[in-house]
Amino acid sequence: MANDILDVQVILDVINPASPVNLGNLAVYVVADSANSETAIADVKLRTADDVSNLGLTVNAATQAIIDAFFMQDDHGDYLYLYGIDSSVDQSKTKAKISETITDGWEFATIVSPTANDSVELANQVEKYGRKFAVLGMKTKAATATIAEIQAISASPFYGNDRTIVFVANGASGDNAQYAAVGALIGALGNKTPGSITWKFKTLKGITPSEVNGSVLGTATELGLILYVTKAGNNQTSEGLTTGIKYIDDLHADDWVRSSIESEVQNLLQTTAKLTYGPEGIAQLEAVVTTVLRQATDNGIILTDAETGAGKFTVSAGAREDQDTSDVASRKYNGLSFEYTRAGAIHDVTVHGIIQNV
Repeated sequence: MANDILDVQVILDVINPASPVNLGNLAVYVVADSANSETAIADVKLRTADDVSNLGLTVNAATQAIIDAFFMQDDHGDYLYLYGIDSSVDQSKTKAKISETITDGWEFATIVSPTANDSVELANQVEKYGRKFAVLGMKTKAATATIAEIQAISASPFYGNDRTIVFVANGASGDNAQYAAVGALIGALGNKTPGSITWKFKTLKGITPSEVNGSVLGTATELGLILYVTKAGNNQTSEGLTTGIKYIDDLHADDWVRSSIESEVQNLLQTTAKLTYGPEGIAQLEAVVTTVLRQATDNGIILTDAETGAGKFTVSAGAREDQDTSDVASRKYNGLSFEYTRAGAIHDVTVHGIIQNV
């Protein structure tokens, strides 16, 4: 993921309806539980579940459940980041830690804490950042989810955040079912090429589905919550929405486009002896953005034109003469912009049939 130390930033202006970077890494923030005399774990990056023992780490059961479930999935991300946080009554240490690490190389983050306020802090900081995702696990009291349990989540302070994912696990499947659910969800889907999948209909290793009826499932979907359920004999994720009722694959794809453009433009600036502030240099910038958007089309992010087969996107690069003289003098170019139409995905199908009597 591109970060804030780069010399180029991309601002996506998504108009509704319109809208190889590794975006599959998971961060786990672990707040020490002072009541149990726990001390904050060291900050490390894990490549396998075995790294916990290989590095001599001691983690609590909830954190271990996330680690195990993440690395159990076939196509998990390269790294799982562990961040230790000392307990603070006002979440000040949690806030500081997240602020310090939010530009690290992860796309998804969750938190293990004795208080729900730390989860709110993570969700709101990610929302303010405008990139990446906070992923929070919750669980039902029994194997069967109820409408009341599902509806109660909408009262959470972070509810409505576009970049908060809530996965509701089967509470009867273990004390740490909600943590394992988060690890499995991101391990299985987070590292897939953005644009190539939807987050609905997906099978997760090691996760027990909840028993739900149509009313419960409909309520969860209306509220942007994800359940793991059985349909037509197959276990699958019930939807792919955030609490802001945004499709995860759309936002994940936007992050890919943004970070790819940032990285490629940055690379152009670093590898070109001199990018002239004129037609040639501006054309090179335009070409970089066009190349990324063509790749985005190939990945399934951008809709293709039915007649031409080309991606439905445009790239605009204003001439030097169109830029503010102060920007030209300070070598800042603000004339590059792009727009694209998301390809979207089909999640529900209605089939109309006619049966005739002979």
